[in-house]
Amino acid sequence: MQVKRSRSAPTPRATNETAARIVLAARELLLSEGYTQFSMRNVAARAGVHLANVQYYFKTREDLVRALLEDTGARYRASYDDLRASAPADPVGRFRAIIGFNLEDIAAWETRRFQIQLWALLAEIDGRASTLMNTLYGIDIEQLSEYVAEMVPEAEPAEVRRRASLIAAMIEGMVVVRTAHSRNPQELKRLMSRAQVVAMQLALGLIPDVN
Repeated sequence: MQVKRSRSAPTPRATNETAARIVLAARELLLSEGYTQFSMRNVAARAGVHLANVQYYFKTREDLVRALLEDTGARYRASYDDLRASAPADPVGRFRAIIGFNLEDIAAWETRRFQIQLWALLAEIDGRASTLMNTLYGIDIEQLSEYVAEMVPEAEPAEVRRRASLIAAMIEGMVVVRTAHSRNPQELKRLMSRAQVVAMQLALGLIPDVN
């Protein structure tokens, strides 16, 4: 059965552009105003559209947050792809480059602000389920797993993911820890260098398994 398109219905191109505009506004709102101001109404105002437009594309706030997570993942995948294109050809060099990128990324105020506000927002929405938080970290773990697997092709997939998970946890934890060292540039530099070493040890399986 063919359904006629209403004259008021957006075309696919308009749909994509409007939805992307709303997601960008959601990102900017979270960054500038914080998670306490993250509402469908405030996102609509930020995007310059009616609340009904936001609800047309994203039925609930959780749907909008999921789209925000997908957008965040796409941004990092694009950065990883660019990095892979310019990184050294050997797997070890590529892994060092990706860890360096992540450590530089968390050094940026914008990244730290966005991550901390996003954590708070996910905790508020998710409650005990943590499904959205798992989605967020699944993005990091998936991408890091690719680089770990290149370095240690003999490792089982489950072990590769385990190592990537530990590396992701360390990097995310540095978002908070580096603030405590922000007034001591030399100590902060040593901390970042040590993080590079630990990430490599984790990836290569050089840290012994207590089991």
